[in-house]
Amino acid sequence: MEEKRKLRRRYMLAEVKIKSSESQGWIEAVMLNISRGGIGLYASEPLKKREKVSIKITYMEGQKPVEAEEIPGLVSWVQPVGGRFGAGIMFEAKVNRLNFPILSRCLEYARSNK
Repeated sequence: MEEKRKLRRRYMLAEVKIKSSESQGWIEAVMLNISRGGIGLYASEPLKKREKVSIKITYMEGQKPVEAEEIPGLVSWVQPVGGRFGAGIMFEAKVNRLNFPILSRCLEYARSNK
């Protein structure tokens, strides 16, 4: 099957917290992949398609956990998977070293782990 994505995904496990623009609490999730455009994840609670969210990614860089900045996003798709919810979240802002230095480092780290 031909890959139609514009941005290459990197597979990487990380902890993610998601906050909907409509709620106060954070939803627990696990990130499966990441690109400059967004992330794919499994969430513990359902999300709504086209919902604005904020996400925080915590990944392991060697033996050290690193938490990225709070990143604005938009839920692009949601699919039930067993007792969880698969989802894709597009970053709303351009990801670069100036805007999101820690997230940019996370992307570089994911690229280095081929």
